This record gives sequence, C-alpha cells and structure tokens, in this order.
Amino acid sequence: MSPYSQEVVHDIVELFGKKNIRLTPQRIGVYRYLLENRNHPTVDAVFHHLKTDNPSLSKTTIYNTVDTLASAGLLRMIRATEGEVRLDAVTECHGHFICEKCGEISDFSLDGCRLPDRLNQYEVHNYEVRVFGVCSKCQDK
Repeated sequence: MSPYSQEVVHDIVELFGKKNIRLTPQRIGVYRYLLENRNHPTVDAVFHHLKTDNPSLSKTTIYNTVDTLASAGLLRMIRATEGEVRLDAVTECHGHFICEKCGEISDFSLDGCRLPDRLNQYEVHNYEVRVFGVCSKCQDK
C-alpha cells in the first residue's frame, strides 16, 4: 500500500459521495488501484491484484464496479486492441499510444481537445484518440 493511500481513500469517499456512488470496500479498492497504478490495466489484472487481499472477491464485482465508475464519468474504457479493453482513471482529455509489439499504453497530451466544427450537427457521446506504433523500448530490440 502506498504511503498516501489513506488520503486517497478519503478523496475517493468524498468523490463517490458527490457522484452518488454507494460506498463499498470493493468499489473503493478498484478505484484506488486505478488511481495508484496508471498502467491502463485490464479487468483481469485488477481482479488478480485485488484478489490476493480479498479472496472472496468475484470478477463480476469488478465488472459491475467498472460499469458504475464509467457511468459516473470516473473511468474510461480504452479499446487497446481488438477484443481487449483497458481501464483508465484519467478522464481529462488525452490520447493513447499503443505499442504494437509489447502492448504498453502511454498517455499523451492533446492540443485543445476540441472536436471539428463539422461534428456540431451530431450528438457526440464519447471520442478517443489512439495512436498505434512501436514504443522506444521495443525499437531497440
């Protein structure tokens, strides 16, 4: 557990209250893990990490928590590759670079984050910027 975990938990409790999210240890644990581990994990990775401290935890609970957090705008689901969804607790506008060799996902800033004017006639619910390529670590291999 990181040294700032109690502060993080306090902030999560406050945020969940503002978003009318029912407090459960599982929800707090999932969100805390995502805030403290900005590595864009899969649901399976979150499940396996949290299961060590809570053997009765189910994968269904993780999926339900992810749905709740995403619906509240506290979590983004990123389609990394076909059929693979990664989780991101950073909801501010940014893009993702996805390495085609190792699968690592890195955040990058976007200038502006404004949609083109020609999309004004549409009702846009969500959008994402994904860039695929080879990261610097894999280029050296």
